[in-house]
Amino acid sequence: MDKGIRPHVNFKFAELNEQRRRGLLTNVQFRKNVMADAMEEFGITLASAATHYNHAFKLLKELNAELVSGLGRPEDKKGGRKPKAKLVAEAVAAILGDVAPVEFIDQQYADCVAAAAGAIGPVDVVDQAPNAADETVEAAPEVKTYTVTRAKDGLVIATGLLLTDAEALCAKAVAAKKAKLVYA
Repeated sequence: MDKGIRPHVNFKFAELNEQRRRGLLTNVQFRKNVMADAMEEFGITLASAATHYNHAFKLLKELNAELVSGLGRPEDKKGGRKPKAKLVAEAVAAILGDVAPVEFIDQQYADCVAAAAGAIGPVDVVDQAPNAADETVEAAPEVKTYTVTRAKDGLVIATGLLLTDAEALCAKAVAAKKAKLVYA
């Protein structure tokens, strides 16, 4: 399934990066050229090309960070990415205030359940048989199910179908000009 997109984009990134470092291309032109080349060469979408560009950027940054200096968002500036774990901790602290960390959640739950059960007290359960004279209970009508078979030799096609489903299956077979089906 690999069409060689990543190696191609990695190569194009390194090739055009030299032009960018010499000042022949701006950072925006560089990014657009790398992505446009990938889109034209492989017929991929802009989003896919951006993904491959970012992968090449990370790869080159790991190999030698000096080569990609000036590309991407600066980490220390306002537009840089912020660590998510720190943001989540700050949000929780802002919403809940100072809350002790929950280490023994199962024990706390068990204590709450025991306290709630103690507050309710014992309950007497009286077993009463229903009186037939007091209330008439109607039984739910049984749902009739059907079996669809082939008319020619009686081969079972489907069982346990409702009437509408059985009729639909037979009509579908007629529409597709298949064997005649019957339901019973």
